[in-house]
Amino acid sequence: MSRPFPAAASLPSAGPRPCVVLSCIGASEGDMNLVRSLGLAGVPAILVAEYAEPPARLSRHCSDFVQVPLFSEQPEALLQALRRLAARHGGPLPVLASADPDLEVLARLLAQGASDCIVSTLPDPDLVRRLMDKTEFDRLAAAHRLPVPRTFAPTSLAEVRDAAERLRFPAIVKPATPQAWCQSPGLPEAVRRAKALRVDHVDELMALCAQLLPLGATSLVQEFIEGPDEEHFDVHAFIGRDGRAQAVFSGRKWRIWPPHAGSGCLVESLNEPRLEALALDILARIGYRGIANMNFKRDCRTGEFLLLEINPRVSQWGILTTRCGVNLPWLAWRDAQGLPAPDPAPPVRAGRWYVNGLKDLRAVRQYRAEGLTRWSDYLRSLLRWPLVCQTLSLDDPRPALVLTSRWIARKMKASRQSPRRRPAEDPQTPRHP
Repeated sequence: MSRPFPAAASLPSAGPRPCVVLSCIGASEGDMNLVRSLGLAGVPAILVAEYAEPPARLSRHCSDFVQVPLFSEQPEALLQALRRLAARHGGPLPVLASADPDLEVLARLLAQGASDCIVSTLPDPDLVRRLMDKTEFDRLAAAHRLPVPRTFAPTSLAEVRDAAERLRFPAIVKPATPQAWCQSPGLPEAVRRAKALRVDHVDELMALCAQLLPLGATSLVQEFIEGPDEEHFDVHAFIGRDGRAQAVFSGRKWRIWPPHAGSGCLVESLNEPRLEALALDILARIGYRGIANMNFKRDCRTGEFLLLEINPRVSQWGILTTRCGVNLPWLAWRDAQGLPAPDPAPPVRAGRWYVNGLKDLRAVRQYRAEGLTRWSDYLRSLLRWPLVCQTLSLDDPRPALVLTSRWIARKMKASRQSPRRRPAEDPQTPRHP
């Protein structure tokens, strides 16, 4: 249940207005990045979460916490909680989404006219919808001639076969919307959890689509961009309400989890003017406003950067952007308050590294199984400096300490509860009757 709110009159009015951070189940990275980024800029962060113990709640930068169970499935409950927060703080508050489920519900509330309690930090809700629905995004890309891989949205096996005749294999099959596969219980667990699946020939494509289509799991088929995982790049940007780019940042993903179709777990901050200029041109073409997280892959044959998607939210490794001097959540908060953009724009610190320890270790195990890396390469990569960790932060140590202690406690409990193996009997030891 939501925590009770004190009367508005009993609360202080001094200091910067807070910003609300949404935290859906399973998105503990984006919300931690948002809370820390806001806190480092002196902005109080109110965490509104679906579950009782999100790691971001442990951060010293979390000024308040409200639990609203299953708000991504029950938008009305979230709306009522946001209205209480607005009443408590004397007016609507900026709200930032940390992952796709809470982004979707936030855009829905804004489309329904929730301006009495929410100051939008998003682009137009219809544009958000078109960016999140990959079928709509493909149409948007065609209309604005965006540099994307060849993509098809088949609705029948006949259309799949027709697309296969025009495709260059290998190809990628991905859900048309973030929830399209995971909400289809008839699919194998490995498919439901995947962000995308690679297929190397026509028969493999037909077999996969034969599983997806009868269940209504809408999907896209896209040509695979040749090149290893380290050819994945991101551009993070903030475009103000006046259409001016206030900040832009680029990073290279050296390892991703899950490998070949996931998020960056070892990332380097870069200075890539050509890629950043391309990204800003794309955002201008579609009339974008707000925080943008753009995923690109460089074709190793041509050197061309091809756009994979645009996310209207922070990245799962967005804390690297902040640590490199480009605090996008703070810029979004300022813009929502009607404050001018910082002048000059913040300088970007290139050559810094980010690691998500647990996901990176899992990725390395799979890369090693595929013969793509060695343990010595992994250990050397962790010696790069400066290194920004996802959870561990010397200026905000409590989340890492508490999460580590909880993990140790779970392991010890599981060890005590597991049945102990009886020692093998010595064949020379006589048995007692």
